[in-house]
Amino acid sequence: MMETEKAVRRYLEGDEEAFNRIVSRWERKVYSLAWRMVGNHEDAQDIVQDTFLSVFRSLKGLRDPGTFPTWLYQITLNHCRSRWKARNPDVSLSDGEAVLQGVSGAATDGRSDSVETMDIIRKALANLSEDHRTAIVLKEYLGLSLEEIADVMECPLSTAKSRLYHGLMTVQRNLKRLGLKAEG
Repeated sequence: MMETEKAVRRYLEGDEEAFNRIVSRWERKVYSLAWRMVGNHEDAQDIVQDTFLSVFRSLKGLRDPGTFPTWLYQITLNHCRSRWKARNPDVSLSDGEAVLQGVSGAATDGRSDSVETMDIIRKALANLSEDHRTAIVLKEYLGLSLEEIADVMECPLSTAKSRLYHGLMTVQRNLKRLGLKAEG
């Protein structure tokens, strides 16, 4: 994270090229979060663009460069919600099966898991509430700590822990129901 903090500071000091380094560093993570939240490649790409446009417009107002990752994920989640509401005015992002609309193929990020297994996992995640799915994606796919999850989700640490725990328990039940054993 120190690399990001330095790049943010350099940008704030007037180094325009530093913004390109920030985008290069964070683009995949923003896409990963967006795709896992909306389940659609095209929408996820649009969310990435919208997110970095928002970052470009607002970065000079960021008081503490050390909070950049949390701030970036909050912006990304806000764009996910906005995109979802625009596309599905009658359906909440927390309505599980709707998240699967428009998903074509599995985004495995280079993993060797089978498409079938990834589809089952995606269905299990899609059946979660938005809060539970967000907590799991932030922890399991983006590697955030519980403290960082609480910051991104703007909730107390105990709430973040609860959302993660209950989300994981629900995924485990969903995987069992869908015919796949959850490990761990």
